[in-house]
Amino acid sequence: MSYDHDYPFIPAHHQLSLLIDLAEQYGVDHHLLLSGSGIFLQDILQGQKLISYHQFQYILTRANSLFKGEDLRFLFGERCLTTPFNDAFQSMLYAKTLKDVFTRYIEFHALICPWLIPRVMYSHEDMIIYWLNAQAPEKLHLVEMTMSAVKAMSRAIYQNKLEWTFEFNCQEPEYIEQYWTHLGDNLKFNQPIHCMRLPLAYLSERLPQHALTMSSVSYLKAQQSLHQQQLTMSFLEQIDQYIMQNIQHAVTLEQVATYFDISPATLKRRLKKHNTHFQAQLDQCRLHTAVILHRVHGFKTEQIAQHLAISDLTNFKRALKRWCGQSNMLMV
Repeated sequence: MSYDHDYPFIPAHHQLSLLIDLAEQYGVDHHLLLSGSGIFLQDILQGQKLISYHQFQYILTRANSLFKGEDLRFLFGERCLTTPFNDAFQSMLYAKTLKDVFTRYIEFHALICPWLIPRVMYSHEDMIIYWLNAQAPEKLHLVEMTMSAVKAMSRAIYQNKLEWTFEFNCQEPEYIEQYWTHLGDNLKFNQPIHCMRLPLAYLSERLPQHALTMSSVSYLKAQQSLHQQQLTMSFLEQIDQYIMQNIQHAVTLEQVATYFDISPATLKRRLKKHNTHFQAQLDQCRLHTAVILHRVHGFKTEQIAQHLAISDLTNFKRALKRWCGQSNMLMV
């Protein structure tokens, strides 16, 4: 069973409380921050309130618009994954290697970082973390926040600096000094997707805080929480999984609706409720497939087009331009 973005599962007294305190420090009143969300401070203080993805994203977007500078998203990111709120966090904190840490980040993302859905691919040199439904310009502040969060979390666990490379599917922003301050200068813009790259050599090193018993118990309890709250996979993750598995065929909305045993009209409505539509999900899967084929398997442009059943190379380059702003995978 999948969950939708209006399903309340996020404890309001966890990361949202950090955001409220941070906003207060910078002169943004909590009444103003929470206005229109249906959430009140008293509910949060009681420690029982659960909020939905929609509510949390609304507040994150509102904070981004209310804050006078661009550094709030980075500052919040640096705090939101370094506090062990639950067993999922603790299973990462005491993991044996960074490979285990990021495997658990992917598996428990609903309990750890629910505003963006992470994915991972491995090239011959790097681990590459990217996210679903992150390409839209209005999602950039969530990407910046998440990259800042992953960097801070991994450094705290590794207890030393890591050689991250940050790639963005946008032009260099006017506030580039915030990137330099919070992410460093290993930045690349105008890339096919937003992603973070880390050399594979770091993934197998034994972590200084590794504790087998704590890690194992926390991991099992986090899995139990995930299943008890029915958070194993969201609706958009299920859609993504089905399209990715059938990407070499001409996947249609009607086929997807039939697979999930719902009408095409119902599928359209559910996608609209998630602020997306079928063509956007199909284009995203084609883009991610293209990037995986190029970076992981070393495919050339012609091979990628053939894999995606696009026979005309000109049409493929035109489609690629529409998907990500780049017309040739070999340019990156």
